[in-house]
Amino acid sequence: MLAKFSHIHREGVKLMSSAIDVVIPVAMKDLPKLAVCVDKILANSLTPIRNIYIVAPQTVVSTMESQQAIQFAHPKQSGVIWVDEATYPFTLRDIKNRLLGKNNLYNNSSWYYQQLLKFYCFKAIPNLQPNTLILDADCFVSQKIEFLTVNGQALLAYGYPFHWLLNTKHYPAENRHSHIDFAERFVPDWTPVNAFSGMQHHMLFQQAIMAKLFAAVETTHQKEFWQAFLDNVEFQKWNAASEYVIYYHFAMKFFPEQIVSRHLHSCDFIHDETENPFVLEVAQNTLQERAFQTIGCHSFLDLRARLKTMDYIPTDLKQKMLSVERVVFKLILDDSMLQIEAI
Repeated sequence: MLAKFSHIHREGVKLMSSAIDVVIPVAMKDLPKLAVCVDKILANSLTPIRNIYIVAPQTVVSTMESQQAIQFAHPKQSGVIWVDEATYPFTLRDIKNRLLGKNNLYNNSSWYYQQLLKFYCFKAIPNLQPNTLILDADCFVSQKIEFLTVNGQALLAYGYPFHWLLNTKHYPAENRHSHIDFAERFVPDWTPVNAFSGMQHHMLFQQAIMAKLFAAVETTHQKEFWQAFLDNVEFQKWNAASEYVIYYHFAMKFFPEQIVSRHLHSCDFIHDETENPFVLEVAQNTLQERAFQTIGCHSFLDLRARLKTMDYIPTDLKQKMLSVERVVFKLILDDSMLQIEAI
């Protein structure tokens, strides 16, 4: 099984460089946030960045390259390279077709597509650094932080707790969660190593660890990684899987010597996509205060409906969140303590 496989091959997982690349998947709806995302990671990463790769649909890539429609404040500090999604071994149509017939209640193929774009970064983008930061386009690094230790270990955020309990640092030792259920079906011997999800809208992937994850999944399911991923999705929840949950706990369990976990002081605005302009302005104002290490502004299609499916939110908190008129929330993580307020 995987535990034995990992023990045999763990010594081969070596870091080769202190510099990193950054990969940012971008959909059309993300473009208003992209320049801020790129500028902030270049301004605040204490770990040297070689290139930033922006993965987008062909229509977006051609428009941005020809018109230079997005200007970055630090264009010479690192190369900014646009990557056409067509270089990947699957398309959004492939994802939709694979999910047909699985009784999917939600129109969310693009949600799983963007996760797979991240997983396949080393396979689709030539010559990536062996340490590559995956960064959501709506995540802004607002203070100086490092992504590698002086010993070459990856610094990964603990992220949000699996169970959203407010104003406490005491979370359940064991959790049930749709993302946990998925990962246990998908990856052999996968188990969560702590009460935190690893989800904080970025993740430093290491190529050698990712190769071990792919090998374990494909050996077990006897099909390509992306196909096995989709075939294990169950659709009781809008978001039934998480790339960050899978990778964080896989790396922490099987390669703990390569990983250091940390709590980030962060602020995230989650909101219905109809509130995009308002929330982006609020996030940019918060950036100027420089009170948080990371700031996010994450839009969702019909967030109210999605909240109803979130099994990690206690019933009383969910009812309060659903009762507000404007579906915009400010989430603060402070040394693992979660606070939520309506905006």
